[in-house]
Parts: sequence; structure tokens; C-alpha cells
Amino acid sequence: MNKVIIFILAIALIFGAGFWYRSYRVSAVKEKIYVAIEGEAKIAVIDAATKKVIRNIDLSVEHDGGLLSFAPHNVQVSPDQKSVWVTANAGKHQEHSSYLFNQASAHGEEEEGAVEADQVIIIDPLTDKIIEWIPIARSIHLAHVVLTPDTRFAYATAQEEGAVYKINTDNHAVKRIEMPLKSEPHGLRISPDGLTAYIAMLGGKSLGVIDLRTDILSEIPLGGQAVQTGVTPDGKYAVASLYDVKKLAVYNTADRTVSFISLPESSRGPIQMYPTPDSRFIYLADQGYYFNQPTGEWVYKIELASAKVVKEIKAGSAPHGVVVSHDGNFVYVTNLLSGDVSVIDMAMDEEVARIKVGKSPNGISIWTKNK
Repeated sequence: MNKVIIFILAIALIFGAGFWYRSYRVSAVKEKIYVAIEGEAKIAVIDAATKKVIRNIDLSVEHDGGLLSFAPHNVQVSPDQKSVWVTANAGKHQEHSSYLFNQASAHGEEEEGAVEADQVIIIDPLTDKIIEWIPIARSIHLAHVVLTPDTRFAYATAQEEGAVYKINTDNHAVKRIEMPLKSEPHGLRISPDGLTAYIAMLGGKSLGVIDLRTDILSEIPLGGQAVQTGVTPDGKYAVASLYDVKKLAVYNTADRTVSFISLPESSRGPIQMYPTPDSRFIYLADQGYYFNQPTGEWVYKIELASAKVVKEIKAGSAPHGVVVSHDGNFVYVTNLLSGDVSVIDMAMDEEVARIKVGKSPNGISIWTKNK
């Protein structure tokens, strides 16, 4: 009998030690990179120090006799580093042959299909566990999500529906902000003062500007398919990638004028970008591939003062998402077709590592402990 008790205690000790070790590993990591793996319905978590994937967060749920997968398009760490937000779109049922749902349903309605709506998902970065699913609506293609600097509100674009959703981060109440017909709002960023959101209007070929005090939209024509926006940390410039005309639009927030920086003739089509902490440079991923364009493989370093591309950096196949580390030492770029993340050392402006993450990595964001 004593041997049985000792055996049970030993097994419990082993499992307990394993749980403690996993918990320790999570808490010991000082900087993590979250990557939306759109092709596999998961979020990959990378330890920035070891440059290895330490966890995959599954975004599928049991439903109606199978698994319902949610494809993450974008991921964003909150400014206070206390949560990670994901835009995830309902995909296919396992063993089901067709895509689900053709009609949208408003958030908050008590309907049988709430679980099948496209979702905004919240993850706790201390445990890497999902803590909230916020159903928005069906078949709207949630694209990007950002949060205000005070982390009171999150804004998510619904490209197919032509709307922006404002989410109260305390009670998760949702407000719908309608966009112009066929505007296709996609990427968005918020100004450092939290007063303005800048939205890339893919269909409208414009820069959408929302006054966040009133949620009223104005538009600035750009003459090209705007995919993503960025805002320099000093708040002086908002930028937008123009995919079809191969340019970066630069909006001066003080005098409200727009200028354009032409990309190299070899450009395939720019997607996401990210400014450096000193507001001097923009790193821009030249993906191509979409809309029957050739596939790109370069990341452009653009100097805002001279309005020129000052460096072309080789990355993987179809570079897409971009983020710069908080200390300004590294750029991380998702490569859509090669299924990996390029690590660029900003001191050399060269790729120094490639991290395999999975099929079709899209959005990317950085969490820093005690930032």
C-alpha cells in the first residue's frame, strides 16, 4: 500500500514539476513575438532571445460535430502590454465541404450562430491562454486591430463589410462605425496622442482619418490601393502603402498635405510598414503576389527626411507583416509564402535569422515584459 502511495506521489510530483517548469518558462521570457498564422488557425509565440517558437495557440473550437477554425489575420499587443488582440475569421468546419455563413449578424444579438461570427480574440501574454472571444458579425473579414494608447478602446476593421468596430476594452461593448460604400477599410494605426485613427482604404484608394473624440470620418485621396498605415512615434507623419502604384504616401499631420515616395522599379507591391522609435525611418515590406503580381522578397528602409529608399534588405518569399522592437535593435518581418519570420539587425540592416512558423504568417506584434 505504501508503495502505491509513493508511486502516486511521485507521478504527481513529476506532473507538478512539469507544470511549474512550463509556467516558469512563460514568466522567464522577457520579450515575445506574436505571429498570426493565417493558414493554420493559430498564433505562434516566439522567444525573441532564443529566436525559437515556444508555443502555438490554437484558434479552433469544437462545434457542430467537428472543429471550427478561426484564421487570424492580424495580432496586436496592447500598449500596456497586458493583453494580445487578434482578428480571426471563421473558416471551415473540419469534415465540412463549404465555407460557413453568408449573412452578417450584429454583435450582441442572441442568435444560434454567434459562435460562427468572425471574432476578436484576447490572449493573456503572461499565460498565453485565450481569455475572451468577442463575436462581431458573420463573413465580414476582420482585417486589422489596434488599441488607443490608454488601452481603453480597440478598433478593428471589417474589410468586406465596410465598417470599423470600436470595442470597449473593459466591458467589450461594441459600436459599429460605418465606412463609405466599397471603401474596403484594411490596415489602421492610431496617433500617439490617441485622438486620430488613420485607415488604409483599399477600395477607396484613400487615407481614412477618424476623429476618435467623435468617431467621424474624413477621407484624403491617395490615388492607389492603400493596404496599411503607420504613424511615426513623434506624431508628425502618417504613412500608407499604395500597392498598385508602388509608392509610400506620407501625410503631414500638421499642415495636412500629402507627398509620395516612389519605390524601386523592381517593387512588386508594398504591404505593411513600421517606423523606427526615433521617427527617422520606415521599414516597408514589398510583398507582391496579390492581384497577380510577381512575388517580392525585399524590405525597404525609407528615410523620411530625404524621402528616399536608403537600403534594400533581402527577406523571405512575399514579405508581409512588419514590426520594430521597442529598443530599436531588430525588425521582424513575416514572409507569407516561405512561412517564416525574417529577423533583421538594424545596426547592419541585414537579415540575421529566419524562424519557421507555419503556413501564411500574416500580422506580427511584440510583447515586452515590464516595458
